[in-house]
Amino acid sequence: MQKYTVVSMGEPAGNSPEMIIRAVRNLADDPSVWLIVTGDEGVFRKAAADFSLPLPFTYYADDEESLGEAEAGGESLIFYSTSSIDMDSFSFGQVSAETGRASYESLRKAVEIIQNGYAHSLVTTAVSEEALKSAGYSQSSVYELLGVFASSARLMDMIKAGPLNIFGISHRRSIRSALEMVKRENIISALVEIDSIMASSYFDRSKPIAVAALNPRRSDGTWSGPEEDDAIIPAVEVVRKLGINAVGPLPAEDIFADGVDGEYSSILVMTAGTGLAAAAAASPKKASIITWGLPFMHVEPLIDAGIRKAEKGGAPTERLEAAIALALVFRSASLMA
Repeated sequence: MQKYTVVSMGEPAGNSPEMIIRAVRNLADDPSVWLIVTGDEGVFRKAAADFSLPLPFTYYADDEESLGEAEAGGESLIFYSTSSIDMDSFSFGQVSAETGRASYESLRKAVEIIQNGYAHSLVTTAVSEEALKSAGYSQSSVYELLGVFASSARLMDMIKAGPLNIFGISHRRSIRSALEMVKRENIISALVEIDSIMASSYFDRSKPIAVAALNPRRSDGTWSGPEEDDAIIPAVEVVRKLGINAVGPLPAEDIFADGVDGEYSSILVMTAGTGLAAAAAASPKKASIITWGLPFMHVEPLIDAGIRKAEKGGAPTERLEAAIALALVFRSASLMA
């Protein structure tokens, strides 16, 4: 399998250009790291100048012919230019239709590079919903854009935080709308999907899928809300009859502590916020999101676009470096579900 990982620029007016430069510089001496960064060259040169960061790239490409030549020549840190922002009007911290188009094109080209066989996995940084909207796109997130670019309708995100593999029955919804998703059929569907994802050798199938409760447990062992009795318990019973090794519902105060100890292959939570909170506690600087259901592996660090911090410099790189390291794990085809 191809050894390169593609890193897309994300929102150029945010702190991702600086973050990517710092992360690539930190990883440059690792012989296992082979990267293609897609983005606007002018923006990266400005970030390098503004924050006194020598650019780490060993080759610059602007088409797939030159990319192929770079890979054949053994270049390990390649920059692929995907747009040309007017640098006279550009400034960090100011999103626009132009920056929205640039982040869109960076991600589109990153996917195309993988689809054409030049790389094996994708790491993304955050895009700006405001910039994408200003540019006229209906998609507002990396998740939605990937579904379009890769023609994948069934995607499922998993939060990776140390030994925890956390799935949710809904994706990036408000608490109110997420609670409306806590239904028997949705939980069954999520558990069936997780079980199919666990065909990947990345998971230990000898351990069960743990299903988190939504409500606290009373002192007499009953639940303080109806969702457990009406939806979660019946769903677990159904999937167990289908041969899926699921257990629960389990209270939050137990499930994540036991998960950190390695008792579960994965955990299904009822709201994304629950999983994010657990991830922040279990792995505050290295938590990432893996997207399953694509024809390649996608990893995204748990970071925002960093618009307000973009002009200050000193962007932290730990989560991006952890995401790149995680993407490298998926060089083996057997790891893909």
